[in-house]
Parts: sequence; structure tokens; C-alpha cells
Amino acid sequence: MIKKLSVKDYQYLIIGGTTKAATTSLFFYLKNHPRICAANRKETRFFLDAGYPVPPGYRFEDGLDKYNQLYSCCTDMHVRMEATPDYLYSRGTPKKIQDSLPEAKIVFILREPVSRLISWYKFAKQINDIPGKTTFEEYVDLQLKHNGKSKNKQCLLALEQGRYSTYLKQYFELFGRDRIHVVFYEDLSNNPASVVKEICTFANIDPTFYNNYDFKAFNRSETMRNSRIHSLYIKFRFSVRKYTSGKPYIHGILRHLKSMFEPFYLSLNTRSPENLIISPATKDYLRDYYREEYHALEVLLGKCVPWEKGVES
Repeated sequence: MIKKLSVKDYQYLIIGGTTKAATTSLFFYLKNHPRICAANRKETRFFLDAGYPVPPGYRFEDGLDKYNQLYSCCTDMHVRMEATPDYLYSRGTPKKIQDSLPEAKIVFILREPVSRLISWYKFAKQINDIPGKTTFEEYVDLQLKHNGKSKNKQCLLALEQGRYSTYLKQYFELFGRDRIHVVFYEDLSNNPASVVKEICTFANIDPTFYNNYDFKAFNRSETMRNSRIHSLYIKFRFSVRKYTSGKPYIHGILRHLKSMFEPFYLSLNTRSPENLIISPATKDYLRDYYREEYHALEVLLGKCVPWEKGVES
């Protein structure tokens, strides 16, 4: 008699962070590999701490059977995959994953912290989380005012969360280096085939699938004409995903409809990106803010980071 596998017995590949670093693109690249089966929703958010400031789906407290339901279309031979960028920042998440999925491997994408902060600034205005007239300097001041402790708006954590080494240490301590793979957003943007093939080798799946693969970017930040309308659109999308997470057939139909509707919607509600100018004082401040982080991260990873140690406008 063949023993039925439990949730803990499957192979998992988790894209665990960071935010605003092309995790959506990487998720869809890997999702197309025949050996990988993606969760019914990209961000399951299952292992996030209960108080973490993003809308919940199923939670760890609901039990691992709920997590298993997110992979209802997967076979025993698949590597199961999800991508929840905020796993990097949720303090209790590493131990939850280690205890629940002892064979899981985790990929982190890191992005140059200031360009990531700029991306968060644009995205926060795009979804109406900060007023459209907010300057970048005012956005940085808001970060400092909340001091990385905001429990309401994820966008107000962006400055402090660029100190990646602080959060990665716990993962390395719990999982060891064999089960953690760190890549850089800049490398993924410039040479996606090489980065994705490295991840395939890390996950023990065939990298040659991507020899002639067409890599395209997903989920780019846009400059919106009307951020209120876009905020409502984002909330509607989340509600639909939450409703269809356990209904893969309906989810597939709606995803197909979205692929036809969204380009038309974006053509109506986007405009040319603003020319962002960063003051010399803000450049100096951000350079000093992350100076020690660059060194700490290189020591932790045992390799150089591909970033200039300054701030470009």
C-alpha cells in the first residue's frame, strides 16, 4: 500500500522576498516549468505573523490542511511554489516555515535599497496610500516618523526594510546556506535566463527548459492618472483572488479575463512617469543610512553586492 504524503513531505520552493523586486515576474517564470506547481494564489501569506500589515488570506493559525488546499491541482511529483515577499520581514515566519515544511527551499531577491524605496514611493502614490502631491523627501520623512513600526501601511516600512541583513540572519541560522538562495533584482532584470537557471539548479529541476524561454516583466509600477480608481481596482482584484483561491477553474477563467481587460484599463488610467529629482541632502542622508548595511550584507552573503554605494537621481 502506497503511503499518502502529508503536507510536510512535499518539496517546496518559496520566493520569500523582498517587496518591489520583481517577485511577480520570477513567480510566473518558474510557474511555467513543468516540474513546478504554483499555489492557487501567488501570495499565500500563510506564514505571516497575525499582526503583519498586509491583508490576510489563510493563516498559519488555521492549520496546515488549509495550506495544502492552496495546492489542490498539484501532484506528488511536483515542486510546490508560492511567492510572499513579506516573509522576509515577518519575525515569526522563519520558524513557522522551518517547523511546517522541513524540506522547503527559499529564494530571496534583493534590490538596491534606494531604488527600491523610490519604487515603493511611486507604488504608494499609485494605489493612493499616500497623497499624490507627496514629494519624495516628504515620503522619506514619513518613514522616519514611523521608524519602521507602522502597523497600518506597508509603504511606511520601506526605508527600514532595506536593511536586508537584519532579516536574513534568522533565515540563515534556521535553514542553513544549502536551503537559502539569494539573487539580485538587477541581475534578474539584466540576465533573467542565467538567474532563473541558477534557481532551477538550486531547486533540483531541469534548467534547460529556459533555453529558449521568452522572459517578460510583470507587475511594473505605473504612474496613474487617478490613484483613487486604481486603489479600488487593486482592492477588487484582491477580493476576487481571495474568493477564488480554492476554486482553480473559476480562478483560471478570471485570470484570462484579467489578461484581456487590464491592458485596456492601464492604457486609460496611466500617464508618463514623473521626473523624480532627489535633493543633495536626501541623497547624503540615504547614503549614510545604508552605508553599514552594504558591508553587513556582503559579510552575511560572502560576496559583493552589485550596487553602487551612492544614490542616483
